[in-house]
Amino acid sequence: MKVSLEGFSVAIPAYSRVKEFEELLRSIYDMSFLPNEIVICEDGSKERKELSAIGSQWKSKFQEKNCNLIFIENEINLGYDANVRKLIEVSSFKWVVLIGNDDLFLKDGLSVLKEFTDRNENISMVSRPFIRFSDDINKPLGFSTIDSKENIYSNSNKSSSKMIFRSCGFVGGLVINRNWALPLATKKYDGSLYYQIYLACNAFCTNGIGYLNRPTVGGRTGNPPLFGSAKSESEIHVPGAYSAKGRAKMWKSVLEISQDIGTKYKVDIYKDLKKELMVKQSFHVFEMNVGVGVRELKELKSELKKIELFNHIVPKFLFTINYFFGRNALIFYRLIRKIAQ
Repeated sequence: MKVSLEGFSVAIPAYSRVKEFEELLRSIYDMSFLPNEIVICEDGSKERKELSAIGSQWKSKFQEKNCNLIFIENEINLGYDANVRKLIEVSSFKWVVLIGNDDLFLKDGLSVLKEFTDRNENISMVSRPFIRFSDDINKPLGFSTIDSKENIYSNSNKSSSKMIFRSCGFVGGLVINRNWALPLATKKYDGSLYYQIYLACNAFCTNGIGYLNRPTVGGRTGNPPLFGSAKSESEIHVPGAYSAKGRAKMWKSVLEISQDIGTKYKVDIYKDLKKELMVKQSFHVFEMNVGVGVRELKELKSELKKIELFNHIVPKFLFTINYFFGRNALIFYRLIRKIAQ
């Protein structure tokens, strides 16, 4: 096992999205405090040559700022989970900052993070608020946060395990303590698209998940997911969309992971996580499915029933809203978001 050096590795699981990838590298270059290295694992997309060329162009620029850029071309398409695991493995520094290749860093993103890790050297993971944007990060669509103050979510301080998903469901800007994560490496949940949730469940049951009180990244909206090309993903997921079966598979994996890790540490993290998916997270899923056909909507309902996530009044109500109002249901979701701000 390669010994982790003190410092920061920005880790990018790259797959297509050439324009966004270059924008991400630019956002890292423009930060007030740069990482020690940037590690990119390209996972066999059709745009590998273009992505590699961009990486080469930026390598010398980052070297001038004492930041090493490493571009790795995976021999086969590993898929999301295995690629994230590989990024943690091949990184050199203690704090591995994951970010999707269509998201962006904020100017003070790493400075904010360093302040926190300097004060919490043994934390397992760190989460963050983030800005939501479409094409221009300077024209944000909103701000996603789960806490008004800095915090640490852990079973030892009686936090609810629902915070596992709230803090780590979105991967952009998540930070992994490499020394802690390496011994936990497993292929068991490949294809779940939630390797970070596996790590987060372990973090919650050990040294905790830290949460910053300032955003570090911007999460891009509107881009369709590209999961489904790897062998571990291809049976369920289709590149370009979240199908009902795909979403159900992801949530079923969260429940299985929570049961496994809860058993490992003799902690019940399953109950609150299941309720989180069935209530709060169902809002986001049905919002994403506003305007789909009746057949697709019924399939979503059927898949949620199979994993016992349709037993609460919230998903039942949201299904009804979408079923009867179609695209006009978007007015309801926008109103709820406005009230919640």
